[in-house]
Amino acid sequence: MAWKTMPIKEKPPRFFYGWKIVLAAFLAHLSYAEHHSSVLGFFMRPLNREFGWSRTEISAVQSIARFVEAITSFFIGPVIDNYGPRFMMPIGAIIVGIAMVIATQVDTIWQFWLLRGVIVAIGFTLMGHMVTNVTINKWFIKKRGRAIAFSGIGSNLGNVIMTPLTVWVLAVYDWRTMFVVFAVVTWLMVLLPSLLWMRRQPEDLGLKPDGIEDSTDYKRDDINLSSEDEHQVENVRERTWTRTEVLRTSTFWLLTCSIAIANLAFQGINISLAPYMQDLNYGDAVVATVVTVRAIFMAAALPVWGIIIEKATSVIVKAIPFALQGLGAYLFLEADNPVFLWLAIATYGTGFAGMMIIQEVLWANYYGRISLGLVRSTGFPLIFGFSAIGPMFMNGIFDIFGSYEPAYLLFIVLYSLSGLFIVLAREPS
Repeated sequence: MAWKTMPIKEKPPRFFYGWKIVLAAFLAHLSYAEHHSSVLGFFMRPLNREFGWSRTEISAVQSIARFVEAITSFFIGPVIDNYGPRFMMPIGAIIVGIAMVIATQVDTIWQFWLLRGVIVAIGFTLMGHMVTNVTINKWFIKKRGRAIAFSGIGSNLGNVIMTPLTVWVLAVYDWRTMFVVFAVVTWLMVLLPSLLWMRRQPEDLGLKPDGIEDSTDYKRDDINLSSEDEHQVENVRERTWTRTEVLRTSTFWLLTCSIAIANLAFQGINISLAPYMQDLNYGDAVVATVVTVRAIFMAAALPVWGIIIEKATSVIVKAIPFALQGLGAYLFLEADNPVFLWLAIATYGTGFAGMMIIQEVLWANYYGRISLGLVRSTGFPLIFGFSAIGPMFMNGIFDIFGSYEPAYLLFIVLYSLSGLFIVLAREPS
């Protein structure tokens, strides 16, 4: 049974409850750093030294995780729409923490794949970006760009904190200790905040999105739709979709393919960043600094992108983040020169921050709030499927050619294709 909606309050409180949703999402994203491929890259050498596993075998755990997330997301999307994330996220945090602690006892690759690749991935899906971003998009319309941006800073801040911490723990202790740290951080950041603050949608508390009092406050330009009149805008925003209807729209396929292709490249670059720099004879301290600075660039760029996406209507703006990521991939080819390395980090990080905001806002603007969990989860199998290919593809090329350069060249083309698809996407009819 779905949650009941309370009567709309005549005078909403001065402080909009939706910002508590953003804070809970921020904390959840903060704990999500362990699941990032760039952090996993620091574990390749320790795991290789202890168990003899190759880079391809280790990176396969990220591919397995993406496939598991794709399957899990498909089923939990409608659950978010009907019941919200309040209990789903704590359950996910418990699963992640327990699995990470047990993973410290593995001694074979299949055990590592099962715990880190399957069970942890299920837990992260229940508390991850799809759950939090769908919920935020239900709470905001006019300010959804900046709301998504502020919550997304948690992921970058997590990298800023966890990357040097990971390097230090691996140097002083071992990878098992760091897995326990990941478990504890997940429990602290997700369990209590989610239970206290997470709610399905503003109507459940008698509120309206953004805390507004009158639905006529929503203007076409505020939400970047190209509808001809306000009545059509309202219908697009609040329409209920079925999966069959969603699959029949070209918008769905263009958005999904754009994000899926970009995620393939992103996951490949992300997991190879640490070993790629180590191969270029950069020390671990420099590698950790690079990953941290990239996260800082992304954190600084997110609020800017959030406001830009709320206000800008030009299709060119949608393509800029993909162009920046393609340029970053090109600059990585010259990363043996420190100048080009830092340019690559700044360019690539800024572009990825923009892509994060654009995809979330466009899905919500085009398909509305009511069925957003179902809509997003319909595209996730393809998106996560492509993400799963990225790590193995990148390291498979390295194992064959002894170099990452062919992969970077291909990723430049893929980012160009992603930008084209996002430009062609229009609101569904």
